[in-house]
Amino acid sequence: MKKPFSILFLFTLSLILEVNLAFSQMSVKVGGLIPFAGRWGELGRECARGMLDASKWFNSQSKSPRWRLEIVLNDDSQDPAETIAAYRKMNESDQILLLYIYSFETAISLLPHIHLHRIPTLISSVPNNLSDPIRYPHIFSLTPSPLDLSKIAMKFISENSGIKLRKSKIVFIGSPDRFGNHFLEEGRSFAKHLGLDVGPDIWIPEPHSQRNIPLALGTMNAYGADFAFLSLTSKEAFLLLQESTKLGLKTRFIGGLRAFDETLLPFDGVLGVQPVSPFGEEVPGMAEIIEAHRKWHPYDSHTLSYVEGWATVKVIAEALMRSLPEQGSSRLRVRMAFETFRNFITGGLIPPITITATDHRPSVESRIFIVKEGKLVRHTGFISAGR
Repeated sequence: MKKPFSILFLFTLSLILEVNLAFSQMSVKVGGLIPFAGRWGELGRECARGMLDASKWFNSQSKSPRWRLEIVLNDDSQDPAETIAAYRKMNESDQILLLYIYSFETAISLLPHIHLHRIPTLISSVPNNLSDPIRYPHIFSLTPSPLDLSKIAMKFISENSGIKLRKSKIVFIGSPDRFGNHFLEEGRSFAKHLGLDVGPDIWIPEPHSQRNIPLALGTMNAYGADFAFLSLTSKEAFLLLQESTKLGLKTRFIGGLRAFDETLLPFDGVLGVQPVSPFGEEVPGMAEIIEAHRKWHPYDSHTLSYVEGWATVKVIAEALMRSLPEQGSSRLRVRMAFETFRNFITGGLIPPITITATDHRPSVESRIFIVKEGKLVRHTGFISAGR
């Protein structure tokens, strides 16, 4: 008769211990600035979902009884006053240990504050100059720089154009803001070095009206471009490709990090230099993502921006685990932990990460994908831009 009572007692005790353990865990806070609306809103929202799911997964799987990961996300409205207010809240009230920023333009505006408070900051992708640890010791990134990705695209084109009797012709199409053109001078020089014929730069100002896109395509067609590299959002790239299809143009398009995702599935043959694995791709790191998806929201659909968010948290969690000794934590330890990454693998979600005290770029490699029969299909293995 005592056995059922003993089992009930032990079960109740285990629940009490589990609750006490949860309350005794230190909450390690990571702040985030991600756009939920505007030009980057669709991509940002999906990335945020991936980050929140990945942190939930990490906490459920973690074997550490000492701490749990807490992601504090804020909408990056790109309004300077609101951005500063959100930053101050995370720094002063939330006392974050690490900051994540989706937009490098927002990161650039916050550089003085980041360096004043010495907050290790992970950014989705940054210009090459921000990867200089002497000038920017607290800045790190998740994916190769836009310049390195453009170099990879140029290498691929130079080796796979199929054009033998003349130089392949290429144009760069982007927005006239910093995102669209900061890498352009070096990207053009690299393309010429590889023997490509580079045409006029083509800008599509916002709003991307029905008048602006045909004018841009007209310039491209007049030059006779064989290829066009897109430095746009995927939604903007979609409108451009839609118009190009209507006009029957033969130019092949290759999108950069933000231009190429599942939005372009209607356009077979479109290429993308994309370091992030599409949702559902058969790579080892996708297994836990699929399991979490089936467990928590099996009827939702996801994109590679969701995978990017998941990979972001994997990198953040790894840096925190390397920097949280028994005696406590500090922002300095987190920064130093990033510099210990050597060929850190996320199971193929993003390229292997190596960060050193002399180069904060995570990788200079990416694969080329292609739209084929309504799917994003791996077209090449990793291609390196070289360090």
